[in-house]
Amino acid sequence: MKSIQGRARYGDIPPNQTLYVNNLNEKIKIPELKCCIQEVFGTYGEVIDIIACGTLKKKGQAFVVFRDISCATNAMRALQGFVLLDKPMKIAYSKTKSDVVAQEDGTFKPRYKFGQKIEEEPVKPKAPPRPKAEPKAKAKAEAAPKPAADEEKKDEADDKEDGQPSNVLFVENLPNEATDTMLSMLFRQYPGFQEVRLIPGRSVAFVDYENLHQAGMAMQGLQGFAMTPEVRLSLSYARK
Repeated sequence: MKSIQGRARYGDIPPNQTLYVNNLNEKIKIPELKCCIQEVFGTYGEVIDIIACGTLKKKGQAFVVFRDISCATNAMRALQGFVLLDKPMKIAYSKTKSDVVAQEDGTFKPRYKFGQKIEEEPVKPKAPPRPKAEPKAKAKAEAAPKPAADEEKKDEADDKEDGQPSNVLFVENLPNEATDTMLSMLFRQYPGFQEVRLIPGRSVAFVDYENLHQAGMAMQGLQGFAMTPEVRLSLSYARK
């Protein structure tokens, strides 16, 4: 009976929404590391937070917070020893509840260092209401020429297909820290993957598959995928 309970609790630590991951590649920059973690762990459920620091003592480790415990458990079992960025990960349940989970369930308490004086946060005065814009000023604003960003959006729209299936996917809404390596790791999960072509400075990319069916499977599986908690991918067929 004792051994069964030990397997369920993974030692003395009970199941937790938050996973502690270590033995990560210390040479990778934190934004890129978080993106890679999101891509790998996000396939097992909704990841609501990733905590990773670049300080010397905390390098090579991170905390991955899932929406529910079952997803965290599945991810831990499936990814234990998984080689991420050339190093096998070591994963366990976190010993403590993450701040984001504590805030949601109402048990959050601020963390203070020893000797730090606890002071109440001063109440900020409300800013006075802004005066309403004059009709003439509003008319001038509406008549102002549209910024160059609209032209960029038009160019990106030209890269899309009018709904005709293609073996090439057009990927939009990429985070600024996205790289060819990250995208290849994500899209190679689907059969027929050939290559990724990231367009610098435009947050878009093209992904080639061997045939239409394989491209369709990848688009269906990754449509809306969260590369970061704030950024979700938008996929469509590319112009032939």
